Amino acid sequence: MLCCLVNSFDDKIRGLGIKCLAAYLQSVSSVSQNNVVRNLPSTKNSSTPSGKISNTMRYGMGIANNVLMSVLSGRDNTKVTYKLLWHLLKCHRERLGAASNAALLYLIVENGRSSSFDIEDIVVENAEVIGGSRLQCTSLLDNQLSKVGTFSIGNSYGVGTLLRLLRFMPSDQKERWLFDLLAMTLASSKSVEAILKCENEWQPCLFHLTGEVIEEITGGSKQRSEANGERNSTVDTEALSKPSVRTRYDLSLKLYSTLLGHCVRKGDEKAFEAVEMAASLQRVDANGSEVFSILLSHLFADLIENGTIANIESTYTKSDANPIVKNRALKQSAKLVTQAILSNGSSGLDMSSAVRQWRCLRHLTALTVAVVTDNGFGVVDLFDYRNQNASAVDSITGGMYGIRLDNLVSGINAFEALAGAKVNTEQADNERMRKRARHRYVCVVLASQVLTLLDAFIFPDNLDSAKAASQLHGLSLVRSTEPRLGQSQGLLLVSLVRLSLILLAYLEPSSVRFLQACSRLRCFLHWSLEIIRESVALGGYSVAFHELTAPLDRMVLAIVLHCHRALSRCSMVLAELESSPWDKYFSDLESRQKSHRRLFRAILELREIVLAAYRGRNEVLRTALSPQAHNALSRGLEEVSSPKKESPKSMSKEVNLRSFLESDWVSNFLDVDTLEDFEIPEQVANGQMHDKKKASTRGKEAMLELIAESKAIVKEYSALLNEPFGAFCESQRKWAETDAVRDREYEGDLLVKRLSSKHRTDTSESNRLVVTQFALASQRMAAIQRLMNDPWDILRRWEVSTHTDLLYRRILFSPNYCFTNHASASYELTLGKDREAFQKEEISRQEREKEKEIELALRVAVVPYEESVDEEVEEDDDERAGSDGFFGWVEMEGVEATLDRSHCSDEEEELVDVKDDTEDETAEESDWDEIDAAEMESTTDPFDWARKFLWSDGEHSLQNFENVAIVSMQTFIEGIVLLTSHSIYFHQTGDVIDVMTKEKIDVEGKKPKPNRRWKLNQMTDVHGRRYMMKAQGLELFFSDMQGLFLKFNGVKDRDSFHSKLRSNCKVPLLRSFKSLIPRTVFKKSMLTDLWLKRRISNFQYIMALNLMAGRTFNDICQYPVFPWILNDYQSETLDLNDPSIYRDLSKPVGALNPDRLAMLIERYNDLDGFPEEQKFLFGSHYSSPGVVLHYMLRQEPFTSMHIALQSGRFDCPDRLFFDIAGCWRSCLTSTSDVKELTPEFFTCPEIFTNTNNFPLGETQDNKQISNVKLPPWAKGSPHEFIRIHRLALESDYVSRHLHHWIDLIFGYKQRGPASSAAHNVFHYYSYEGSVDLDKITDEIERKAIEGHIQNFGQTPSQLITKLPHPERSAKEKQPIAPFKSLHAGDLKVHTPAKQFGGPKSSCGAILSLHAIGDSVFVLHSDFTLCSYKLNATRNNALPVQIKADKCRMLENSSPLPRTVANEEQSNEQGSNVMVNSDSFALTMGGNYRAADHGADSSLLLLSCDAFENVVKVHSIETLQLQRSVSGGHRGRINCIKVSEDGALMVTGGDDATCRVWVVEHDALATAITDGYVSSLGLDDNEITCAHVLFGHVSPITCVAICSKLDVVISGSKDGSICIHNIRSGKFVRSLHVDAVTKEVKDSCARSNGITPQKLVIHMDGSFIAYFSDGSLMVITINGQCICKADVGEKINAMLICHESEALITGGELGSVRVRTLYDLRVQCTLNIKKYGPITTLALTSDPNFLCVGSSNGFLSVVFRNTK
Repeated sequence: MLCCLVNSFDDKIRGLGIKCLAAYLQSVSSVSQNNVVRNLPSTKNSSTPSGKISNTMRYGMGIANNVLMSVLSGRDNTKVTYKLLWHLLKCHRERLGAASNAALLYLIVENGRSSSFDIEDIVVENAEVIGGSRLQCTSLLDNQLSKVGTFSIGNSYGVGTLLRLLRFMPSDQKERWLFDLLAMTLASSKSVEAILKCENEWQPCLFHLTGEVIEEITGGSKQRSEANGERNSTVDTEALSKPSVRTRYDLSLKLYSTLLGHCVRKGDEKAFEAVEMAASLQRVDANGSEVFSILLSHLFADLIENGTIANIESTYTKSDANPIVKNRALKQSAKLVTQAILSNGSSGLDMSSAVRQWRCLRHLTALTVAVVTDNGFGVVDLFDYRNQNASAVDSITGGMYGIRLDNLVSGINAFEALAGAKVNTEQADNERMRKRARHRYVCVVLASQVLTLLDAFIFPDNLDSAKAASQLHGLSLVRSTEPRLGQSQGLLLVSLVRLSLILLAYLEPSSVRFLQACSRLRCFLHWSLEIIRESVALGGYSVAFHELTAPLDRMVLAIVLHCHRALSRCSMVLAELESSPWDKYFSDLESRQKSHRRLFRAILELREIVLAAYRGRNEVLRTALSPQAHNALSRGLEEVSSPKKESPKSMSKEVNLRSFLESDWVSNFLDVDTLEDFEIPEQVANGQMHDKKKASTRGKEAMLELIAESKAIVKEYSALLNEPFGAFCESQRKWAETDAVRDREYEGDLLVKRLSSKHRTDTSESNRLVVTQFALASQRMAAIQRLMNDPWDILRRWEVSTHTDLLYRRILFSPNYCFTNHASASYELTLGKDREAFQKEEISRQEREKEKEIELALRVAVVPYEESVDEEVEEDDDERAGSDGFFGWVEMEGVEATLDRSHCSDEEEELVDVKDDTEDETAEESDWDEIDAAEMESTTDPFDWARKFLWSDGEHSLQNFENVAIVSMQTFIEGIVLLTSHSIYFHQTGDVIDVMTKEKIDVEGKKPKPNRRWKLNQMTDVHGRRYMMKAQGLELFFSDMQGLFLKFNGVKDRDSFHSKLRSNCKVPLLRSFKSLIPRTVFKKSMLTDLWLKRRISNFQYIMALNLMAGRTFNDICQYPVFPWILNDYQSETLDLNDPSIYRDLSKPVGALNPDRLAMLIERYNDLDGFPEEQKFLFGSHYSSPGVVLHYMLRQEPFTSMHIALQSGRFDCPDRLFFDIAGCWRSCLTSTSDVKELTPEFFTCPEIFTNTNNFPLGETQDNKQISNVKLPPWAKGSPHEFIRIHRLALESDYVSRHLHHWIDLIFGYKQRGPASSAAHNVFHYYSYEGSVDLDKITDEIERKAIEGHIQNFGQTPSQLITKLPHPERSAKEKQPIAPFKSLHAGDLKVHTPAKQFGGPKSSCGAILSLHAIGDSVFVLHSDFTLCSYKLNATRNNALPVQIKADKCRMLENSSPLPRTVANEEQSNEQGSNVMVNSDSFALTMGGNYRAADHGADSSLLLLSCDAFENVVKVHSIETLQLQRSVSGGHRGRINCIKVSEDGALMVTGGDDATCRVWVVEHDALATAITDGYVSSLGLDDNEITCAHVLFGHVSPITCVAICSKLDVVISGSKDGSICIHNIRSGKFVRSLHVDAVTKEVKDSCARSNGITPQKLVIHMDGSFIAYFSDGSLMVITINGQCICKADVGEKINAMLICHESEALITGGELGSVRVRTLYDLRVQCTLNIKKYGPITTLALTSDPNFLCVGSSNGFLSVVFRNTK
């Protein structure tokens, strides 16, 4: 890669080489070498050029395995590889084009790399080229990265190489790369971390880049000046004026300061090292001091703008998060540090973090003091009055007699930083003065920035400055020291005074910042005096310049002297202001007045500073000032503080200040004396003579001491930089070593030669791989064909499904592929009765079933595709066989072709073969992308089994967990779990254990231990679970409602898995709470509030409580529990309003019978030998495996589990569940029977029916047991029992008393004193936390306890511990359901006169009606969409008003002829087209609940265009056609329906297939979409074809969809009705109504059925079908007909009103009929035939009105007459 591609002179090939190197290095960094070779694509066709090259790549890597592993093993060798890359790119630096730069960007980013490509895309045939092929690199180089700011840097070695290369690139490329690096750095903290890992690269490179820009501006002229011996250096104004120069200056400094700011915010030792390294690098650049000073300024600007704490935005409260607040990030940082200091770490940051932050700021302050001192701005350096008469206007900033600072946030720009190089250098007569001239502006800015930065901490906004606590807080901060830079600087307070004096010396006197500097210095002086007082009190010395107070005494002296200089400057400015016209310096008079006021305020502050020093430390001034100066000072201050008596009292402050300015001390002593090349004020005591007295020399000595301090500061600063500079030099020395690079280059050349020599061998080997791949593809194709033939499997049996619907009900049964009639488990047979007769009957039965199987298989094998009888399509036979998609039937040849599966692999056989008894119920069909073991090469990877699946792009391993078990209702399987970023993988390592017998299930050695995968993009919920009373389980739910129960090896593993799942995995559909604690989940769910407000039903609430309390369908020991509701199982009818029919819900079952309770209490009191906590009333439990199997034994898999529990046979018939009333009596009387119910008692009527004819035996009184005996009021119908039982559960009485039962099972009465008081005490082993099995060392005792826990019941987790559950209030009086309990005349109709449609309109018949909110949308036959607003009124005669809104034409729609909407029309081909209300649907899409905008803006009109054979999507807001797609349908699309949640859509077409679509829900689409179905995108709104549903052999006539039930029901022309799962797309069953007997039957092939024309689904698991013979039927989704009726007319529309439990139909006779759902009895008929046949119906949401569309175009509204 390096030697051949990167070293190429062609930019495209060079770019390709960099990309290949990046991809390969990324691979070897995460997986082993063998895995890299294995993951290379194997050849598809060895005869093609791409096949040959693919083989060369694959086997070339194999040949070079040893070399590459030795080359790329270890961190140092990786560095050498990148160093060789740098060497090659440096050689080609002038030839680096767009391709190379794009590849370099590809190299360094981690999330911008394009997806993998097929080698056939880049290798094309070319006969003119030797070898017959050439590379086409366009496709590889076109995917250059855009929007760089959206990516993050992830390759530290790569970015380090790039930074080193930047120095040698042309200027334009430098600018581009600096911009890209800065954009990625600002966009992602990962980019910052990646760059900072390049410890020896990033700082030197960026420092050199910045220095080059400054050298480009000043270097040429400066060098010429020095060569000619000239004093001054000038700025290259031509270079400075270039935009590219200024841009590179700004970008390099911004990038450098951003990285340094990130280091500083960490506050650790690396922060100090980073800043010190930057300081040390000034030694390697001619302009080093300028570069570092400017860099330091930009660093402070970054800290001021973004704060000093990382991720400060996350700490904002509502009051803090005000973007208008100036420097709010800095103030928030200071607030947190202040809170931590004042509260000793109890609020704000933790104390250690706060200390680190403040120490880092101290270090930066000390470093700044050292920098400005080194640049000639020490305390004594500032005593220079020779520039007092300089220009009135500053040449850089425009300030008057000083520098004007306006903005410190952006740092120093190019002009400001470098213009000082030519300022005042004419007067400089030595190098020190020239240096000061160059650095004056920069040092002033640095001082101001540091003080501004520290102001936020010393004077925080959250402290009241008037309070003593505020002063103590600031004083405590500034009296600390930072020893890292030495001891010469002293306290932080002294450093701050030094910086303040710089501002006092150089800022514009009338500016705001000068006034701030004066106020700040005044505070610093007060603190200095306070420390001096403390020192004096401590040492007992008050003499000036004592060793305890000398440093601060010198600062007090310096402050007074600098105040004197500042006052003289103020006097000059005042004179200039008052003597010049206002427009000379100001734009308006108001600005001049403001400047004038600020000047006097500054004079006042300066005077107060001097006065404070005079009063607080006069002995220092008396000693250090000359007697003449001190006397003048005393007189001036006395005149101010004690004005003469004759002075008027009204003397203003201004006059007083003017008097002070005119005093001798201010107006005199303006000269300086020279001392060791330093200038000191003449008023300093230096042995002067005054009044014949010689002054002391103490002032001079103080100046010398200050000079010595400055020199010591510079010396310590230089010594500090030695270590980082030495580290830099060492890193440069190592980089200069090139032997390893040359060796690497030689190895690369040798490797290329070896690869070339193997080309022909590789090509021959690829031919063998082609044969292997073809065989594997053939096997997979056969498996797919058999899946398509699944709807025609014969002799289906059924079992309770392993998955639930969205309401966690198990209504829909699944095929039972391993059915057995359990004849050998008969109770009588096991007792030896009739064994011989049974054996003969069994042989005869098997022969009959075999004959029937062959007969049905022959029928299935010859089923053709039935075209529409009215449509003639001429197709070639061969073409039809390959294109219709029914190759599964065409290729069958008799029974053998249908039944033979011998050529399937083991994995693929799982897709179609009969499921083995040992297979786990939760096991999914094998993944389509699972690679067969034959494809995989042997590796040493311990997780090679997981690699047999095709991994997603970017998928990587996170952690593996051993000793994990999959717990299902029937089995327990141990294995290893591997968690990756996209999936969960399971590898079985143990035997399959039967949960009932605890024995190994024999798998007969046929199949290997399976590997399984669950994709995380399908995961919707995660719940914590107990297993064996220990919180070591997780139950994961997926979008297809499958549940996966994982038992981990302890709580720690469970929590670790959950933590990584939450933080490192891609789970877009996950909606459950982060906590796994049931009580916390319950509290956060807010479900109680929803239940109290009647937003959810009692059933939903109880089921939710079960799930949150750890109950699950996957663990038979923790099955969901429901209460007994009724106590009347004898009456013929039930009055649900009669309280006497209900069970007392405030008592447990065991306490309902007082006599039995008395016996149990007596037994409880007799348990004297037991500890109190081990006593119990009930030895059995209300929910246990035995209870569940007792109720559910008539349906698999519970039948098999019941037999296993009873040691291979059915239980004694007298003990079986065969009479509900008898079961209730047993629960009331038996001391060992206190069981409650299961959810199926309210949802699943099949549990009462022995549909499988199991031999349940006879009772002792010779009663044959089959179906369960139902109460008389159920009328012998299990469906009627379930309906009434569910109504009772939702009754008002149960709603008002259910909270008592919840308290017993899940609430505060479950345990503790309340439990005893309620007689609700069970065996203590059933309670959570009662026993820790891990602490039991006795194996026998532990197994005994385990057996008790598993067999005798477990109490749910307690959700409420202290307070009673709130009571659900009585149902408020609500309006009568509009279509419930109707009688003749109860319905009325209102047809507005003003409508868009009607006979006089050209709109035509109404095709479709859709009601959303208060809007009704009407679609007419000319495709005009009219909208109306519907408003409820209080007028009983007319409770609704309809107002016409809009009338618009759909875009790109051809109007139908003006005829009845459902009349058959002919298109150009002469085929019949059925257009009616089933051709249109309206939805807001899957994400509509999140949209907070008007209905029209998000509504989509979906239609199946019968002329163009497509699905059209229109926006209701604009009526524009957004998309027109077929979804793979071949031919017309006849019908379309949308689910109740708007996210799913189903279409049915003439091609005998249905398509399931996802509407505007990307995450759901990704989760449920079949891997072989492509998604179809819209511009902004995406619809995805998720599944193709097979099962019909003739055109689809009608469809219905119910998201909550997870079913799609479709009907076809031949009379078959198919039921599929929505989210999995699996076929469930096929039904038809026999044309002769009118019975509902299972169908597995073409049937003599009646064509269904309309379908609607009810939430309880039934659907209503209208057939072509005029009959209506209510059929369950499990194929049972509940009732039927003849309607006597052709129905055009029908719908269900769920609130009223009513079916509403409308048809050709023009009548609206309302029927009861459970018996189809007509309640009411409303005749509106004057408007013609009814074409469509729609219900409004609240209140319920019925909208009716007629063939003459009129819209009518039907409502209930409430008079």
